[in-house]
Amino acid sequence: MRRLLIPAMTVLLCITGAGLASGAMAPIIHRAATAPLPASASMPASAPLPASTPAPASTPPQANSLPASPPVVAVSAPVSVVVDQEATAAQVKQATQAVLPSAQVGYEVFDRTTGSILVSQNADQQVAAMSVVKLLIALDVLARNNWAPPDAGTQQQLHQMLANSDDEIANQLWTAGGGPAIVTRMASLLRLTGTAPPDDPGEWGDTRVTPQDMVTVYRYLADQLSQSDQDLILGALSDAPKIAADGFDQYFGIPDGMPNASWAIKQGWGTSGSDAVMNSTGLVGPNWRYVVIVLSAAPVRSYTTLPTVVTAAAGALASLVGSTAP
Repeated sequence: MRRLLIPAMTVLLCITGAGLASGAMAPIIHRAATAPLPASASMPASAPLPASTPAPASTPPQANSLPASPPVVAVSAPVSVVVDQEATAAQVKQATQAVLPSAQVGYEVFDRTTGSILVSQNADQQVAAMSVVKLLIALDVLARNNWAPPDAGTQQQLHQMLANSDDEIANQLWTAGGGPAIVTRMASLLRLTGTAPPDDPGEWGDTRVTPQDMVTVYRYLADQLSQSDQDLILGALSDAPKIAADGFDQYFGIPDGMPNASWAIKQGWGTSGSDAVMNSTGLVGPNWRYVVIVLSAAPVRSYTTLPTVVTAAAGALASLVGSTAP
């Protein structure tokens, strides 16, 4: 995954990896200089977002403000589900440590039908978002357009950025939206408590996120967007090809670990400081019933092994969403 190249701004060298089979990629240059904004108001990230309650009303227009959220879309009626969280967590730990004992893994599985968390581990710990931040970039584009359907060109850009994880388009939209201001606005709108802009404004992949905040993001996508915006965003996420725009195999985690499930995913991969980072996030199952988030980090030397860790974690969670290996 590449991150950002913006003219006339500070430059840093960042190396991201290719897929397990393709080895390391050539160095990529990226950086920018944008003044960060104050932290936004927040609420507990794990608190429910009732399907019947609209987002907070908008305030008078001012710098970095957004229009009100789109109408809420109701979810299906609750159905009782019982999960042995302790046993599931033990299975995930065993599966991931068998691949890479040093890997740090945080995850959460949320059932949109019952409105309940099925399993959660290290869900409040921050991890570099990598390309997962493109979800916030896309939402910000819609919000700044007053939630009206974007023009055809913008729709194509959003589809390519999300489905193929196109970094060049992300660079353009990040710059157009004010860089870190995008993260600040979206964290405020969605009431995210563990999401923060990157320390270096040009490093959009270094935006910090948590599993529980990403659950909130997907619940917003699935429950509060208009049908046309859902079709655009979730259509792109469900259309993700195996090989991303940069040549990386993005089917680690949810696609490979939950082979019999339908999905709409946004993956992230790259390096942040001395860490390799691999993230698999998405909606899974019939009617996108489940939100599945797996975020991971390990020393950068483990870059090519880390996708297998995320796939192992997703595989250990597969039975929760009705997907098991053939």
